[in-house]
Amino acid sequence: MFKGGETMCGQCGIILAESKRDEKQLTRLRSVFTKLLFLNELRGKDATGIAIVGNYGKYRLVKRSVAASSFIRQPKFHEILESLSDTTTLFMGHTRLATVGSVKNVSNGHPIKSGCCLATVNGTIFNADELFRKFRLRRFAEVDSELIPRLADRHTLNGEIMLGKFLHSLRRCRGQISAVVTSLSDPRRIIVLKGNRPLSLRYHPGLGAVVYSSDGFHLGSILKTKAWKKIDLPPMTCAVFNVSSLLKPQIIPFNFIKESWRIKS
Repeated sequence: MFKGGETMCGQCGIILAESKRDEKQLTRLRSVFTKLLFLNELRGKDATGIAIVGNYGKYRLVKRSVAASSFIRQPKFHEILESLSDTTTLFMGHTRLATVGSVKNVSNGHPIKSGCCLATVNGTIFNADELFRKFRLRRFAEVDSELIPRLADRHTLNGEIMLGKFLHSLRRCRGQISAVVTSLSDPRRIIVLKGNRPLSLRYHPGLGAVVYSSDGFHLGSILKTKAWKKIDLPPMTCAVFNVSSLLKPQIIPFNFIKESWRIKS
């Protein structure tokens, strides 16, 4: 048996506006991402994954059943890290604390891809099995968090996530959720779901970048200059960032059945 606690998987990443950046700025952003991924290891050491998405929907995804401290030393990580460029719209990372689903099964790691949708999730959806059946969703992993990208893909039309329908379907979820979701057919739009799990964001106008992490303290320890401005995003909020105007996200209430930890057997 285990009893859930406050420590749960970590999410981190960078949302990039349309902007020209020199190599020094790109190197700075690569360093920020690497440090955030490493620090989020404290939230989960069972697996690590990253995905980088370009403005035409091209993406690269890699997941490994290792802690972030080992992951960031692997050649594949540095290969993807170096591909960060002015055409990148989203660079997302995840560190997993395994609760449900084998660590050996890489499909249980994040980011999780479903159809044209890609997502990382922090939380637990207690009624995921029921909702997979109700919505008749295909399932490839064992983790409950797979439900989020599956629902996003279910409510995608012509490559665009129909936000109203997607959020409405999430209202049936019971548990804890914060997530970052995008469609590879609409990669200029990034959906940030801040539910009842922590997620902090900061914006740098000079770099044209929004950086996020599950632990706000990590952002404070890495982004030390005053140029990084906090984005106040209250719990139970959906923020939709468009890379053409990062400072003006669409803000929508985000609701589901909030439920705290329970003892599982």
